[in-house]
Amino acid sequence: MIVALTKLYRLKLLSPRGLYCLFHSVLTGGINLMAIVRYAAKRYPGNIAVTDEQGDISYTDLLTQCEQLAIVLTNKYKLCKGKKVAVMCRNHVTLVRSVFGISQTGADLYLLNVEMSQGQFDNFCSRHSFDLIIYDEDVEALIQESPLKNKAIAAYNYGPASVDSLVRKRWVSNGKITRARSGKITVLTGGTTGEFKTAARKASMVNFLDPFTDLVTKLKLEEIKSVYIATPVYHGFGLAAVFMGLMLGCRLYLLPRFEKQKACELIAGNRIEAVALVPVMLQRMMACDAGALKSLTCIISGGAILDAKLVQEATVRLGSILFNLYGTSEAGVSIMATPADLAYDCRTLGKAIKGVAINLLDKNDTEVPVGETGRICISSRWSVRPGGGSRIVTGDLGYRDKAGYYYLCGKTDDMIVSGGENVYPAELERILLQHEHIKQAAVIGISDEEFGQRLKAFVVLTDECVLPVKELRHWLSKRVARYQMPGEIAFMGELPYTSLGKPDKKNLV
Repeated sequence: MIVALTKLYRLKLLSPRGLYCLFHSVLTGGINLMAIVRYAAKRYPGNIAVTDEQGDISYTDLLTQCEQLAIVLTNKYKLCKGKKVAVMCRNHVTLVRSVFGISQTGADLYLLNVEMSQGQFDNFCSRHSFDLIIYDEDVEALIQESPLKNKAIAAYNYGPASVDSLVRKRWVSNGKITRARSGKITVLTGGTTGEFKTAARKASMVNFLDPFTDLVTKLKLEEIKSVYIATPVYHGFGLAAVFMGLMLGCRLYLLPRFEKQKACELIAGNRIEAVALVPVMLQRMMACDAGALKSLTCIISGGAILDAKLVQEATVRLGSILFNLYGTSEAGVSIMATPADLAYDCRTLGKAIKGVAINLLDKNDTEVPVGETGRICISSRWSVRPGGGSRIVTGDLGYRDKAGYYYLCGKTDDMIVSGGENVYPAELERILLQHEHIKQAAVIGISDEEFGQRLKAFVVLTDECVLPVKELRHWLSKRVARYQMPGEIAFMGELPYTSLGKPDKKNLV
């Protein structure tokens, strides 16, 4: 705690003025997320907080609008502790307003994936009795076919009421902020085609001091003034990027959808210094216009596996500015690789961040030796343990080398047994991506009469390249064991990805 506070002081976040701003924020509105905006508005009043397709908003105006929304939600919509609010929005300033305004009321906040199907949405809502939902226009059809249609507020002026209109007019009756303790923040995990799971946590400044200071120091975020958050804010990675950016007084750039050309133009046109994204976004931007990314001094990748070929290409073309974060919705950010770590080994996840304990366990819950593959289990003060216990079982497999670096081998439910051998699809994916003409690769397990199970590889080639299956099998035969050789190889124009930037393997089956 003392070390963390010392780091914050060195970052000038807890200078005498910083301490005053922090305590004033908590005393004014209570211990909730709004304290971040209130703190930032006092520290950086003249700075632009968010730039989106609607324009710019300063820290001062953002605070005014978030407080106005909180007053309306409290008085008109009767939100308070124990109430549940769903937000189903893409990346824009009204999503940011909603997160902080809801937190000030004390209600529980649920951030929903905008790519949900009607069935997924209906099933999820049946498990959670929401008192209100804030939504974007492109998901309105889901709302209108659900019991929530009379408990809905549009983000912008395409409905009878909108958050945008509410924050622009003064709510007269009892127009004061009510002090409240933050409710739970819930993000969704999984659910590509099936049922979504939830990861809920309480906002705790003490618990997050260690990871916050560790990330700020290693990422050198105190030197950065502008950040493009490309990953969805409704995901834990994107939400954390918003919180950190506002605490540091950065100008956050948001686009509702990731489109490679628009993203490149945004970065180049505004000379943005940092970007938070998933690996496929970086891959697509570099293929589109790597020169547009020259202003970046920090690329923060997370949410999906960062393959070695992309690390090497980004380093050669953009310099040593790539950072890789590993975590889960339940565990939060747990492992980080700096550019120096990736130079040591471009395949590594990095090392555990401060305050995280990692165990690699076998099927008997015994710690495996260095170099052997085990189930990755994580414990920290900020992790969420839905089933209780002291550790989060991530569902991932990995190993640790003698220097303390961690490596990912795949997911436990991806592993197959082929001819009596344990086979990990991720290993074959990494080998395939070493081929000079392969741009993307995804591997799944399929049934096989002879081996019980075999691997099937889906491959995307570089532009205008022809690679016969026989030639690819010959290339693989020198690099993989017989039981790792794919039983089938399929060539595709593009792999399917989820809205969070992960290969959508369920749609490959």
